[in-house]
Amino acid sequence: MASVFDYVFNIGGNFSAQINGMSAATGEFSAQVDGAQNAVQTFTAACMTFDYAKNVAKSLAEGFTELSSAGIKLDSQMHDLSAVAGVTGDGLKQIETFARQSAKAFGTDAAVAVEGYKLLLSQLSPELGKYPEALSAMGDCIQTTSKLMGGDGVAAAQVLTTAMNQYGVSMEDPIAASAEMARMMNVMAAAGQAGSAELPAISAALQQCGMAAKAANVSFEETNAAIQVLDKAGKKASEGGVALRNVLGQLSKGRFVEKQAREELEKAGINVVALGDNSKSLKERLEMLKPMLNDSALLSKFFGVENANAARALIQGTDALQGFTDAVTGTNSATEQAAIVMDSYAERQARVNQQFEDFKITIFQATGDFSLWCGVVTSALVPIAQLTPLLTAGWKLMLLIKGLNWAGMWGAIVGSVRSACVSFALMNSTLTTTNMVSLGFIGNIGRASIGLIRFATVGVFNALKGLGALILSFVTGGTASATFSGIASTAFGTFATTASAACRAVSVAIMSIPLVGWIAAAIAALIAIGVYFWNTSVKFRAVLKGTWAAFKTCFTGIGELAKNTFGAIGDLIKAAFSLDASGMDTALKKLKAGFSDYGKQVGQAFNVAYDAEMTGSSKKEPKKDPNGKKPNASGAAVPEVTVPEVNPTGNTLSGASGIGGKGSGSDGGSKIRNITVNIDKLVERFEIHSATVGESTEKVKAVILETLMGALNDTQLAMS
Repeated sequence: MASVFDYVFNIGGNFSAQINGMSAATGEFSAQVDGAQNAVQTFTAACMTFDYAKNVAKSLAEGFTELSSAGIKLDSQMHDLSAVAGVTGDGLKQIETFARQSAKAFGTDAAVAVEGYKLLLSQLSPELGKYPEALSAMGDCIQTTSKLMGGDGVAAAQVLTTAMNQYGVSMEDPIAASAEMARMMNVMAAAGQAGSAELPAISAALQQCGMAAKAANVSFEETNAAIQVLDKAGKKASEGGVALRNVLGQLSKGRFVEKQAREELEKAGINVVALGDNSKSLKERLEMLKPMLNDSALLSKFFGVENANAARALIQGTDALQGFTDAVTGTNSATEQAAIVMDSYAERQARVNQQFEDFKITIFQATGDFSLWCGVVTSALVPIAQLTPLLTAGWKLMLLIKGLNWAGMWGAIVGSVRSACVSFALMNSTLTTTNMVSLGFIGNIGRASIGLIRFATVGVFNALKGLGALILSFVTGGTASATFSGIASTAFGTFATTASAACRAVSVAIMSIPLVGWIAAAIAALIAIGVYFWNTSVKFRAVLKGTWAAFKTCFTGIGELAKNTFGAIGDLIKAAFSLDASGMDTALKKLKAGFSDYGKQVGQAFNVAYDAEMTGSSKKEPKKDPNGKKPNASGAAVPEVTVPEVNPTGNTLSGASGIGGKGSGSDGGSKIRNITVNIDKLVERFEIHSATVGESTEKVKAVILETLMGALNDTQLAMS
């Protein structure tokens, strides 16, 4: 049969109350968590609002900046061009229109096109600004050439203007000059395509030989061909231009060639006058020099050693020169190459982008100063939006300050001051009557502070007043002397009263500190224990006296030790400088002896005082008679002096019994005594650092142990 057990738990006491308290605390905690969460969410929402406002302002500023950037750049370049060329009004407007059309056609910024116009005006002639069509045509040449030079419009303008300046193209007819620029552009492009020298190298060579070629009536096409021949021979860029210039200069001498060279040329069948004929092409004049190829000396004599190789390359390469000349003549190479480059995806995308850039320029010009102010305002909104949290917090703080109950606060301050004045008056009357009833820790401290202030003011003032009256009583006589004497007496009495009251107030305040009473009791207990051992233990007195004697000897001997030490060091330094080995040894021994004597004096002082106390106490110890009385010098019995009991705690520890007191639960006649002697630390750390102490550490330890045992035995004997 199965057993059934029923368990009944009865829970009494404050279980229900505790559970209810826990539930209430849990609810309060949940409410606080919800409140904190709501506060965090509110703060986060506010921060997001501020951040949104900042982002909106920043986006507006960036939008206006992006919208007006192209127009601003173009406007700046147009003003610079107007300053350089002196063009204004409709002419300037027409140049701007050409620049925008060129930008859309070539996929570059309109500002870049205007920059090319500025280079043309500065490199060729400012008068071109008065001929917008010619300036536009030259600008298109720059744009076309830049496509062959990686989009570098400045370098392209440098190549074209160098060629025109070196060949002295006239600017009297700007339209014709623009056509000549287009021809030169195609020639140089074809030369770069046919030969090894690219456009930058051609430009560098033309800077050196362009004028000489023009003076020698060498065509621009043949000059470019000669540059390509020299480039293949290793005379590249400006070096090739210098070589071609020197060769052309020697050929142009004609009849002014040196006599010896002329004779040698005529012997070789070369007509010197025909060499200087500018009507002949460069190829024809070079072919006349082919006999010189077999006479290196004559070649070097005629052209110079430094130019002999360049001349040989040109004379040998007349066929190549003709081929390059034919290749660069009458071509449209630059336009064709640029068209191929501009058919790439990147170039087509650039042209599409310039359509939108031109539209933004139109909006910029249509809005006028509106975009200027919008850009400034939106840029200013960004820092304002960033400072919005600070401004909002400042506004809320101002509202909080405004909503404070200033009248109530002022009333509370006035009430506090009035209460303080009343308390001060009551404290002052208390001090006057010297009624020092304890007012608690805070009250006692306040009364002590007021007492000290009262003494520092009233007491000191009356002391000075009494002192002055006392002096006047000495000087004067009769009734006046008596009057001043009374004033002095009253003033000194007031001074004494205030001083006494202040001292009593401070004393009561100190005693009211919770720990001060215990500290005073502990100090009194330590003093009582020290007095007890001093009166009962001979060895305790001996050790203390020996220690005191050692300390006195230690401090009184410092002067002599210092004198000996510095004297020995001086002797040591003197001996070291004089290289006296024996003197150095003597000085070291003197130094060692000084420390040794100092240690011995300290140890001997301890031993002398210790031995004197031990010997004197054993000789002067009187014997007790059977009745417990000590005989005096005459043999008469002297009653033993009873040492009063010391209760350090002032009976503040209930149930505790002092030395010789009555323990709880025993009567006064009981013989049971509970004696507890606690010695926590007699010597916490005892170190001796000296090599001259006469006694070893073992002996010192033995003395201390003997002292402890003697103190315990004396205590047991006194209590028995």
